Amino acid sequence: MDYGPLLHACLRACVALALAGCGHMPVTSMVKLARVDFETSDPAQLRAAIKLPRALRPRPNGVSLRIAVRVGRAPEEARDFVLRELPAPSELAREAGADSHVFAYRIDEADLPRLTAFRTELIAKKSSGERGSISISVQPQACRASELPDGPVHLTSYLRTAETGAYVTLARDVDLRTLAPEHAIVDKIPRCAS
Repeated sequence: MDYGPLLHACLRACVALALAGCGHMPVTSMVKLARVDFETSDPAQLRAAIKLPRALRPRPNGVSLRIAVRVGRAPEEARDFVLRELPAPSELAREAGADSHVFAYRIDEADLPRLTAFRTELIAKKSSGERGSISISVQPQACRASELPDGPVHLTSYLRTAETGAYVTLARDVDLRTLAPEHAIVDKIPRCAS
């Protein structure tokens, strides 16, 4: 099993109808994200960010955005979109500390048409009037730049859309050691190549 894409389960941001299942999402974030309309939101303005301990860093080209949609009783449909790193935004500067750093991303321009096509396909399916739900998750593949300290290994993720206008916390201070502890995910994060 590849533990490189270690964090996607904890970063699931439940937007729209699926908001209730997000245990690490602040209530204020739920309110802000409820205003986002996937059918009309401009994907070119979508931004994602993650905060990792300094001992971890994202692998090159190793961060993606997963959008999963369920319409009615149909099976969930999910697509992964490539994210490209941006300079860390000044509005998240206060989030980083001596023991953590922030990385920001946008959808790769080459993937924007795929996202638009996926959205068009889903809107057509939803036209039957059935209710649906959407979940958005940031899926980083991380590596260890140094040894992780004992204790919690916290990760936080953020999303910004045209509607929010600012970064909204998706999941705050999720302890990676508590995710699938039977698999010891944190212990299997590979060393960074350089």
